[in-house]
Amino acid sequence: LAGLGSLWMYFFVVSLLPECKSQVGLAGLNAEVRVVRDSKGVPGILAENEDDAALVLGYVMAQDRLWQMDYLRRAAQGRLAEILGARYLDGDHLMRVVSSGLSNGARLDRLGEKERRWLQRFVRGVNSYISSHSGKLPVEFSWLEYQPEPFSSDDVLRSFLALAWASSPAPRVDPVLTRILGRLGKKRALELFPSDPAASGGMVPADLKGWQPSGILFSRPFDRPNLMRVPGFRGGCMWAVGPAATRNGDPMASCSVYQTLSAPGFWYKARLVAGDSHVSGTFIPGIPVAIVGGNQRVGWGCVSSLADDADLQIERLKGDPPKYYWRVDRWRKLREIKETYRVKGDSSVSRVVRLTETGPLVSEVHDGRALSLRWVAQDGSGFFSAFYALNRARDGHEVRSALRMLVSPALNVVWADADGNVGVQLAGRIPVRPPGSDGIIPLPAWTGVHDWRGFIPFDELPSQTESSPLPPVVADERPGGPTYPFFLSCYWNDNARRQRILELLGQTREHYRETFQKIQGDTVSLLARDLVPQLFKAVRSVRSDHPSRKKAIELLRSWDFHMSRDSAPAAVFALLYQSLIENVFRKSLGDRDYRGFTSYYPLVVRALRKIFVENRSAWLEHAGSKKVLRDSFEKAVERGKSLMGNDPAKWKWGDLHSAVFFHPLTTGSRFLELLYHVGPVPVPGSVETIDFADWAPIHPFRVFEGVSLRYVSEMTQPPELFGISPMGSSGHFFSSHYKDQTVAWSNGRSFRDPIERADIRQMGFNAVVFSPTRPSSPKRASHRSIAGKSQ
Repeated sequence: LAGLGSLWMYFFVVSLLPECKSQVGLAGLNAEVRVVRDSKGVPGILAENEDDAALVLGYVMAQDRLWQMDYLRRAAQGRLAEILGARYLDGDHLMRVVSSGLSNGARLDRLGEKERRWLQRFVRGVNSYISSHSGKLPVEFSWLEYQPEPFSSDDVLRSFLALAWASSPAPRVDPVLTRILGRLGKKRALELFPSDPAASGGMVPADLKGWQPSGILFSRPFDRPNLMRVPGFRGGCMWAVGPAATRNGDPMASCSVYQTLSAPGFWYKARLVAGDSHVSGTFIPGIPVAIVGGNQRVGWGCVSSLADDADLQIERLKGDPPKYYWRVDRWRKLREIKETYRVKGDSSVSRVVRLTETGPLVSEVHDGRALSLRWVAQDGSGFFSAFYALNRARDGHEVRSALRMLVSPALNVVWADADGNVGVQLAGRIPVRPPGSDGIIPLPAWTGVHDWRGFIPFDELPSQTESSPLPPVVADERPGGPTYPFFLSCYWNDNARRQRILELLGQTREHYRETFQKIQGDTVSLLARDLVPQLFKAVRSVRSDHPSRKKAIELLRSWDFHMSRDSAPAAVFALLYQSLIENVFRKSLGDRDYRGFTSYYPLVVRALRKIFVENRSAWLEHAGSKKVLRDSFEKAVERGKSLMGNDPAKWKWGDLHSAVFFHPLTTGSRFLELLYHVGPVPVPGSVETIDFADWAPIHPFRVFEGVSLRYVSEMTQPPELFGISPMGSSGHFFSSHYKDQTVAWSNGRSFRDPIERADIRQMGFNAVVFSPTRPSSPKRASHRSIAGKSQ
């Protein structure tokens, strides 16, 4: 019976995979369009005009990723509980709460005529696929028993809002640190809080004393469904070099995106040729602009900036439930919005969202006070307009002109152009805060004196070009460097990764693709380089009756600090790092706030450096840094013995450190996990290496965030573009392209992304011709056979 069931399921699922047609009739086309897929299933869309290219892009993207597109759309709308159940209800409500504060007109970006038409044609292509395949949609729709609704332009633009929210560090960190402030008090908490040279020092209002807020933003569980609703950007690293530093005399740019890892793969590759216009790169499913890629004149990449674009403020309220809030000189009426949610397998649920002029209330009421959220994206996103223009930019000047339109999320963008210029630019709106605000501690809203004072002008945002003393490099360090005068954030990482990139760039005078890819895969931990000598001071001798500890110390003494998969000392250090986190933070913070604090790795890394490297150890109170290091080392060795045996020389970092790509459909189902999940995949790297891989300390060594995309642009003529992301081009788990790039990704390999029409044809593995049909043609797309391999 099991065998028969498996056969039935196999043929049922396979029957729902996209058909391998050689010709498709598509209403709305002006001329024939050829779609050429390479051996990895990546489509190259060869059209005569932009209208047709956008239409076919929508159709082809839906063919490969329709359920994922619908999932991301529902995540942005706060409608996942409809299909996945009550476990997603709180996340849905949070998304509607933060989007309820949007100003008038912010839901739809102000688009120009060409942008609007490109978007509308893309949406039409998506809906053409849905209508022509109503009985043959991806299996997820059958299992969840629903049909996808037609897409709209608003659905696409709202997806940017969800991505901006998931990528902003402030909504993740501010609530946790506010709770820690209430738990520990001002003196103790401020020893742990990050700071910035340009911040004037955060005031601590008396209203926060002893208050550990709860509510929709503070009660977010750190479980997989909540953390992976939309795989948010987690920073990254990028750099560029000009013609004088390359073998071919052409500028080059590199980009590595750090992100929550998930299945199916987040990125969708495509190549577009529309007459004389060419774009090759990576897209987000459901969004018709290349986020990383290149055209014939410019190659670009982007990673999220760790800029602080959101603040909590304390509101003074009246009523039970509250009906009014105080602002400056009078009581004002709260605006109330009733949100209704359909929950799968249950009845509808209604909740009320309350808003002040600052934004929505996101905490419970405590002694007539509550916390509201002010977020940059309440004024819109600008994301689509910015990247539509960036995809068509011809030089660095036009790149910066495009980025002026970006509001949220704040991004660092690297570029290289065919004229030999390179640069890095931070883009997005960053608020100007009043004196006394560090962006962390909530301040009273009712006085008006703590309101934002506009935004940092675009021309004042950090940027670097080849004319700078050092090559343009960004790697999650303080935006603008140590002397930048404006306050952008406290949430940056330390300077170690940037130092390592500059060190590697300086090792050769003639860079080429392989040298850039080698840097992208570098696994040296500068945190280990700084912390291990402190361990040696704390553990001056090891007794002979502890051979495992003695061997572990010997391994660390001869270590090159590479966090490679086969490294035994890398495993020893990672075990030490985990034990330090537990010993230093868990008891003081309590389980709930420990989970929140350690889920954002820059907080942990900066705190450990402060305590053990800079020897500012007041946080440890009476324990002493040497004793904590020694105890943590002993705990680490014992844990390693229980996991990998008594001989540390036989330990391997890759045996502990692995990534599993989880699919949102599989929560609570072991059977679906077997079908959809990919992994465990042993991976190198750690939190401070260029080849980034982070784990949640509550789940030691299980990689949760890593490098989701590597890209290199070499501006030869035509440009040479190379990229890799985990998983594959298809979202269908039975497809041969669901995970066929995972091994290459884990080994640091990349694949070429052709940009010229002839190149795309030459790399073609199969081809489909899309032909114009009348709108009144049958729903099922027509097709006929073409003998032989189409080129």
